[in-house]
Amino acid sequence: MSSFTRPYARAFVESAPKGYDYGAFQSAVSALEQALDGNAKLRAFLLAPNVPREAKSKVVSELSRRVQLDEFGSRFLQVMLRNHRLLEAGQVWKAVRDLLDAREGILGVQVTVPAAPSEPEQKLIEEAIAARTGKRVRVQIGLDPKILGGFIARAGSQVFDGSVAAAIRRFQAQAEGKTGA
Repeated sequence: MSSFTRPYARAFVESAPKGYDYGAFQSAVSALEQALDGNAKLRAFLLAPNVPREAKSKVVSELSRRVQLDEFGSRFLQVMLRNHRLLEAGQVWKAVRDLLDAREGILGVQVTVPAAPSEPEQKLIEEAIAARTGKRVRVQIGLDPKILGGFIARAGSQVFDGSVAAAIRRFQAQAEGKTGA
């Protein structure tokens, strides 16, 4: 995470109007992120030093309109554009989500699994982590086929290893303890 990410996120959250709809904002910026990530020409245009800022601003305004971003969010994007931070906006939105989660007592958890889980499997993972931590959780899924089975969850500095490899290691340790090997 870049050094500017948290200050931008904090500024966004602290300056948002009372009763701001963060859910609608997150939906809109998710669509915006997809547009930026999926279009190399758009990124090149926004990065090009020879393109006037006014032209870039018009494009950002049009993108904001297309993803139905509200006026406050759109103005914030313009600030990020002006400060040459727009293409790192995804990091700022993640930090905004983390700040809001912390404010509401929700624990952000990075879960790594060997293959994409179904909705019921993801719900079981969330429930297992919530039971273990005693908090509401927001799970972000990552894939790593080396895990073989189960999952590894990281919540801050805590790691919950529910992988097949960890179960085998625990079994080996127990077996060695019982046989005296």
